[in-house]
Amino acid sequence: MWYQKDWFTGSDYYNLKEKQIHAEEIEIKKPVEQRFHEMTEIYYVKSGDADIWINGEQYQIQEGSFCCLYMHHFYRIERIRKPLRCVKVSFHIGLFMFLCFEQHKANENEMLMYGVSPLFFLDPEEKQRVLRILDDLLTEEREEKFLLNNMNIYLAMQLHALYCRYAMERKKKEDSKSDRVWDVIHRVLLDTSKTVPLEEYAKAVGMTAVTLNRKIVQRCGYTFFQLQKMGKVFNACALLHFPDLNIQYISDYLGFTSIEDFYRVFKRYTNVSVREYQRQNVGNGVQMHSEEEALQILIYLILNFHDPFQIKEMEKALKKKAYLIERRTNEVFGRSVLELLEEIRIRIACSYLVATDRTITQISSDVGFGSISSFQRSFFKYMNQTPSRFRSCMKSK
Repeated sequence: MWYQKDWFTGSDYYNLKEKQIHAEEIEIKKPVEQRFHEMTEIYYVKSGDADIWINGEQYQIQEGSFCCLYMHHFYRIERIRKPLRCVKVSFHIGLFMFLCFEQHKANENEMLMYGVSPLFFLDPEEKQRVLRILDDLLTEEREEKFLLNNMNIYLAMQLHALYCRYAMERKKKEDSKSDRVWDVIHRVLLDTSKTVPLEEYAKAVGMTAVTLNRKIVQRCGYTFFQLQKMGKVFNACALLHFPDLNIQYISDYLGFTSIEDFYRVFKRYTNVSVREYQRQNVGNGVQMHSEEEALQILIYLILNFHDPFQIKEMEKALKKKAYLIERRTNEVFGRSVLELLEEIRIRIACSYLVATDRTITQISSDVGFGSISSFQRSFFKYMNQTPSRFRSCMKSK
């Protein structure tokens, strides 16, 4: 065995690059420009005060900040009010993904990578535990004793596991505070390629089907059934811009019981037939260049119709410049972003007028209009009648 040296241990067969762990104490006195980083970087801030931008979102970093930045996190540090003293630990995420034997619920690994906050503050007990691991890591780096790499891997794994645990605990608290009814409304609008029963949504939020349906009407003016159909119709409008997709395919994909059902529901919600819609929009050369971008824009407007419109917030949410959003909206829908939002608000106002006893002034405010006069003008433009007239006609049927 003497002449075989190290080869028989199998060490040459492993990618040593993946096992590299680096731990260091650093001081950041000057702004850090945005950059790409190949390794995952964990920061713990011992002291200081500054702002950090992560994927376009601003966070404040101070003593006790705990931050995990994967390769898809682009960041820069600016406005350093007090120099940052940090411990930085870097590693290749592949090693940790390979060694994650613990079984998690569906989509939890994806949530850890993309759905939790990359930065948060630790409470005193959490700080003590993180600092113990960091002190051991720094000691290993300084002393460089036998099995240094293995010790650093074990310690860095503990550090990363604590980040995952603390991040998920905070995520669950945020979820528990969210409006569960609006979460269902969002989900129904997105679940358009399948028909999920009301009872399934109700079970998920701990309500009876009757209660959930009543709360959905209170929030958006649509019943669950109407909302489900509306989501399918909105997506049908997007899919109709693709000449390669035939009507039968779109009907089947969106879960309609038959093509006749599709035609009937489409006309009920848009006031034009499928063929008329195609002639008015697709036939004029208005074709969707990117179904994902168009649906993003449409869904964003549907989910935020009741809020004052701010293009900066839309840019931030969609991660696209305003001129690109405007151009895509014109290409696909043949109108500006504000015109599309106006039409969505009027459509939802129609449901409020039919399904609730709210006053017209209240409905005007609920759907996002700044004044009753602007609401009246917009409503007449789209519906060719006043809100009062529309309500009386619909309730007399």
